[in-house]
Amino acid sequence: MKKILVVAAHSDDPIIGMGGTIKRMREAGFEVWVLSICGDRIKGFEEAVRFLGGNPLNFDFSYSNIDEKVLAENLTDLMKRLNPDIVFTHWIKEILFDHQLVSEITLKLARRKEKEIFAFEIPASSLDFSFDIAVDITEFYEAKKEAIEMMKGAFQTRVFEEEILPSVIYTSGFRGIQVGCKFAEVFKHFGSRFPLSPYSRKLFDISRL
Repeated sequence: MKKILVVAAHSDDPIIGMGGTIKRMREAGFEVWVLSICGDRIKGFEEAVRFLGGNPLNFDFSYSNIDEKVLAENLTDLMKRLNPDIVFTHWIKEILFDHQLVSEITLKLARRKEKEIFAFEIPASSLDFSFDIAVDITEFYEAKKEAIEMMKGAFQTRVFEEEILPSVIYTSGFRGIQVGCKFAEVFKHFGSRFPLSPYSRKLFDISRL
């Protein structure tokens, strides 16, 4: 059984960026671990991740106050313990500092350990996101919406209704139109040592990872 580790700065990020893919990977028989680096806005996180079939983890750092050295040490220990085959994390060009920091540290550690690496998209903060694979989540789109609804208590009502929920609804549909399905999530593949990707903006059967 392949092990997947999703490393995200905040609790809502993995659901927004790849909630449907988490569900699809679990249905394919993968063991999926989902890590939130920060413990803020954690309400509903464990419930949402478990609903999608994943195993929730939390390092409990504070929002915008992540100790780089401690994070690197903790993440190194976690990777050693879980020994994941594939690592997902934030895109390298992020306007949010926490996202960018988590991406840089995760990519460095995963590359050092020669893991397959994929970056997911956060619509509101991923600059110049360049994807090369897409996952059809049409079958799991409603599950993704339900999972993010489980976390609505962690946000102000306006923020959830005007920012969080629309990012789930509209981005999945837009990406689906681009690649020829109803709903999709997209990723950038870095490979174990950042080679040129063998993929080219196309639908990919995630069970083949």
